[in-house]
Amino acid sequence: MLVEKLDFLELLRVSIAHGAANNGKMPKDVILGELALLDSTAQMWAELLVEKVDFERIALITEAKKVYETNIVNGVEVKKRIDDIPGKVEFAKGGVNSANFFKIRNKLAVKIHKVMIQDNFKPNNVQGDLSNVAKGLAEVVLRNRLFVKAMCAKCQGLGRLEKFNGDMHAGEERCTKCDGYGKRPYTLNEKINIAKLKVSKSGYVERYFKYEELGEGVVMGWEDKIRSRIAKSFHFKEEELALS
Repeated sequence: MLVEKLDFLELLRVSIAHGAANNGKMPKDVILGELALLDSTAQMWAELLVEKVDFERIALITEAKKVYETNIVNGVEVKKRIDDIPGKVEFAKGGVNSANFFKIRNKLAVKIHKVMIQDNFKPNNVQGDLSNVAKGLAEVVLRNRLFVKAMCAKCQGLGRLEKFNGDMHAGEERCTKCDGYGKRPYTLNEKINIAKLKVSKSGYVERYFKYEELGEGVVMGWEDKIRSRIAKSFHFKEEELALS
């Protein structure tokens, strides 16, 4: 059996979604007031977590067509309509439909780009300068945290699993399948496409994955700040707030 602990990021979403809590113990304005005290980047990320971020829908329109048959009658070409193909409208998924998403992506990309320069990183087959690579990897990180493809089957979306020593409960551990996110992550092919890279899967793992991990660490730092700030609205002891 899994034991779920309070995650203040989930509390953030619930408080914003439902407004004032029952009896006014944790109203929406208290949460927003705490977030206003964050540094600008963490505050922007908190706002993005509660924003309805979605993808653009691109309409692909196929016009109706008339099908004709051509015959020669007494030396004269005669066209006869034999069928009609109706038009149709299909929708394809476009880019992320959120200005705030790209603002925070650019801030994260600056941090990744700085480390790439320090490492003297020189990617192969790059489109444009190194900053485009950094933006692509930053987008991979943010999409992986914002958009849920599916719930992780191993941990049932909690990101944590109970440990047992025989029949005795021995605490919790991070789910290794989803790396503690509770979500099914993007595949390597999907990450490469999102980042707009021309590289093999092995090449991504060898040369680019460490910068993705760098970005993940930065975002986790923002989220820790958000958790700590929201926790100040409660009277819990520090050890009670620790997440596995």
